[in-house]
Amino acid sequence: MVIVMQKLKDNKSFCLLFFLALFGFSIGVFDNYRELWMSANYLSTATISHVISVSCIVTVFVLFYFTIRVSTSKLKWGICVALVLNMITGTLLICLNDSGNLFFIKFLMFFNIAFNQLILASVYPLMMNISKNDVLYTKKSFIESLFSKLGFLFVATLLGKTIFHIFINYNTCLLFSIVFNFLAFLVLITLQIECKSTENFNMQRTVDYFNSNKILYFFLFVNFLGDMIWGAILGMPMLLLTENLHFSSNFASYLILGLGIASNILSMLIVKYFRFKNDHNNLFIKYGIRVILYVFIFVTNSKIFLFITLMYLLLLDCPYNFIFSGYFINAVDEKYSLFLTTLKYCSSLLGKAIGTFFCGMVFHLSLRMFVFPALVISMIHYVFATILIKKRNILVKKDNKI
Repeated sequence: MVIVMQKLKDNKSFCLLFFLALFGFSIGVFDNYRELWMSANYLSTATISHVISVSCIVTVFVLFYFTIRVSTSKLKWGICVALVLNMITGTLLICLNDSGNLFFIKFLMFFNIAFNQLILASVYPLMMNISKNDVLYTKKSFIESLFSKLGFLFVATLLGKTIFHIFINYNTCLLFSIVFNFLAFLVLITLQIECKSTENFNMQRTVDYFNSNKILYFFLFVNFLGDMIWGAILGMPMLLLTENLHFSSNFASYLILGLGIASNILSMLIVKYFRFKNDHNNLFIKYGIRVILYVFIFVTNSKIFLFITLMYLLLLDCPYNFIFSGYFINAVDEKYSLFLTTLKYCSSLLGKAIGTFFCGMVFHLSLRMFVFPALVISMIHYVFATILIKKRNILVKKDNKI
């Protein structure tokens, strides 16, 4: 413990990663059961999808404001405030469990989700004020993903059991989340960040830069469509597995967790051994096969094909993410890289919000109608993604000539 505390004082990067590990764990222990908690509190599937969607949209606006108006020197305290508000809303939700007070449950859950998203999105700008290198960013992504899965595994093994006369249910998961949220807060508040003199954000200059590189807008649009499709199918994964496919919550937990871990491992193997030189092949493996699977579900109306599709989506979630993002994030002028990263995150949230809204609308219809929004959007997405790859390849050739 003494060694850990000394590292926290001496190594700001370690402190930030330790904070992220604790916060990631807090996310993992409850976020996957959030939908089931709301369902157990008598919120309809459509209402749950609306709560998730609107919270994502509000997060987009708040994050956009933070990027433009809030300096990184003040960002730490902004995250600390968000952590405190997150704990307060979580505590109130625990008290409201089984109360039947649907208005306050929806209201508080709406903000609780938004605070979580805002904190996760704000870590990267804070990190850039400490160290600007790819190694730290890679560690951030790995730590966030790993500890979120560890938190999920932790509660999945305990759910439904009685420990020290305490029955572990969805409300207990929320309590665990608040505890680790508090530990993350204690770590972050000890982090000392030196204020660096940075150039003020210039909106006009940024708009001019993006207007002279209009392909960036196209890239963000394709990213937006991709996450909309994901939300339309997997906006509420636990509800989909437990209500539509009638799996137990424990089996659904282990399925999502196992495929998530396999997806991370597969992504490393693919980047090293199975990365096609032709990105149209990468595109087909990542997105083209999805379109085919959606067509099979639409034609057959079969739950078997839905289950196969869900497994494929979860397994191929991480692999082949390099198809679009890598070139644009690395090629953009350094002065605008953080803004582009923020816009990419916002476009993902907005896409997920709209997709989850569609998911709630068709959730209790036939499988054919459930998959219809994702099928239509995925076909549009595939066409635009193909065009984006062609445009990007032209730019790569120009860069190589220069």
